Amino acid sequence: MAEYTLKYINHRARHDAMAFIGECEQKYHEQVLYAAEQIAQNSVHKPIVLINGPSSSGKTTTNDRLARALETHGIHAEMISMDDYYRTVGTYEIPPDPENGVPDLESPECMDLPLLSQHLAQLASGAEIALPRFDFTTRTSIPEARTLRLDPDEVVLIEGIHSFNPVIMGDLAHTATGLYLSVASAVVPEEGARLEPYMLRFLRRAMRDSLFRNSPVEETLHQWNSVRRGERLYIAPYRGQADLTIDTFLPYELCILMQHLTPQLKQYRDRLADADLAPIDAALGQVAPIDYADFLPEDSVLHEFIG
Repeated sequence: MAEYTLKYINHRARHDAMAFIGECEQKYHEQVLYAAEQIAQNSVHKPIVLINGPSSSGKTTTNDRLARALETHGIHAEMISMDDYYRTVGTYEIPPDPENGVPDLESPECMDLPLLSQHLAQLASGAEIALPRFDFTTRTSIPEARTLRLDPDEVVLIEGIHSFNPVIMGDLAHTATGLYLSVASAVVPEEGARLEPYMLRFLRRAMRDSLFRNSPVEETLHQWNSVRRGERLYIAPYRGQADLTIDTFLPYELCILMQHLTPQLKQYRDRLADADLAPIDAALGQVAPIDYADFLPEDSVLHEFIG
């Protein structure tokens, strides 16, 4: 795990923001290029790429950048959304999260994983499949929405928190590459506890949810303990399945997220402690803002969270 001091981040933000942003982006970009090279080398025997990672680890953007990197190796990437394998609401009972008193929306029981496993195995064997589509407006699974078959120079990328689940990975051990994405860095303030990776991911999620999902910071805080429980139960046990890993953290992002979120987070300081996020409270007002508008690349993973 990488560690960055808040003193270092603040110094770079104040004195050479452009170079700081460029260096962070380059480090992330090099990891994507390396993953693409490894996937390309094994694509004939492993045409399935399973992308896993906890909430707000940058799976969507990395998925897209990986596909573009694979094109430089002459390999086209097809995309499958794990969200399309959600089961129709009302056809099953959503299991509870007894620890937090909310429905367990992270549970694999909410998805038709056996069907997904079957489809991936068929694709690996060269067969054509009929993909479902999940309508989030009606919360309904629409079967056979489109068909897909992999050509010899193609791979399929699928991302989601359950992609390493044994129901899927068990049948694909010899035909799939596992790629694990995470924030694998921590930030150390001059005083007090460090900001752990899951805390940095909370900042990303709080920003994204408030901007794009009509969900205020208070609601993100309310759900956070359940999200973390889902990660412990459904992601952490299977991390060892990964062949490749990418740390998506961009050290300069703390300066952007905190400058936007600090006014809202100050209203819920007690809730931060309840969600095991007290070090964020302690860091409020300590992070230097950064002038980023002219320097942020169009394909930065940070756009997934700030737009």
